[in-house]
Amino acid sequence: MARRIPALPDEWGDLFTCILLHMLLPLLPLLIEAWMKGSPTESTAAITASMYSIAIGLSSRNKAMLGFCITISIIFSVVFGVVSASPTPQLNDVKFYSGLSIFFVFLIHIFERYNRHVVDCIPFWDFSKEEV
Repeated sequence: MARRIPALPDEWGDLFTCILLHMLLPLLPLLIEAWMKGSPTESTAAITASMYSIAIGLSSRNKAMLGFCITISIIFSVVFGVVSASPTPQLNDVKFYSGLSIFFVFLIHIFERYNRHVVDCIPFWDFSKEEV
């Protein structure tokens, strides 16, 4: 009799799906620009850090994470405005700090998502049919 090949537990599948679709896919424009141009522009880095932070913060169930992400989003919205309005760069290390903020938001949120999907077994997307 044939044996089933062991599959990844649903909890881990939910975590990996979350990481791929929810946490990495929104960074695709930044990665494509880096690939096509060799490096993203300062304005792209700043607006990505701003939008990524607010999107992740709004999906969080932690109030501190939400506040942290709103603060980062506001800061990088201002940075985006300053960088976009000036023909010559006015700020130093925008790409570095944008990347650093994206990294920290990603890192903190992955711990939250680990708890949510692996520990608490909450599905990333529930495709089961429910009667309304």
